Amino acid sequence: MRNTFKYLSLALLISAFASCDKDDSPDDENIKRFNVESGIISYSSSVSGNVSSSITTGSGTQQLYFKKWGALELTNEERTETVVTTIPITGQVITKTNKIHNTTKIDNETIYTVDYEMNKIYTRQDPLIEFMRLNNYDALEAGKKMLIAQGAKQLDNEEYEGYDCEVWTFLGTKQWVYKGVTLKIVITLAGITIRTEATEIKFNVSVNDRYFELPDFETIPMNN
Repeated sequence: MRNTFKYLSLALLISAFASCDKDDSPDDENIKRFNVESGIISYSSSVSGNVSSSITTGSGTQQLYFKKWGALELTNEERTETVVTTIPITGQVITKTNKIHNTTKIDNETIYTVDYEMNKIYTRQDPLIEFMRLNNYDALEAGKKMLIAQGAKQLDNEEYEGYDCEVWTFLGTKQWVYKGVTLKIVITLAGITIRTEATEIKFNVSVNDRYFELPDFETIPMNN
């Protein structure tokens, strides 16, 4: 299940490049990921599915804060997952509940991932930035090519909460993207369905710097 949600983070990250300004450049001081200047978005999430003799359920919330056209953004997610497993033959039922807290911040070229279990923050360079520079792509070109390389297909636009969204599908994922910002994503993988849907959307609003603060943990650079 942990790998499934890592995949969800990857899907959200790639989609952030899908609709950037055409005149964006790898040499810009701020890397524009969205075609909207700022925003505060709240999401609800749910997890459900059956795998072998186990039933998984869960729910949670997520917040996205961004400014500078997405050059600075932070996502904070908290959720609870419960796995109920029935042991064959004996019929014994084992219930395990996990509380999960994930925070990811992107500041131009650098991605910060908070590990609340180890009290550490891991940093790495956004791999799409290097891809842009090696191929002389702007963010729009890099994002589209990365999506297609992942096997993505773009479907007809659909409306979500009044916003005209691009719809992309790939590898068991369907997501609704408005000006580069994912408003809804549904992943079905290995019998588990994960749904994350925006419940409150505020664009072009003032976003306080305090929303981008990270815990005072040790910072560890990671190799790409």
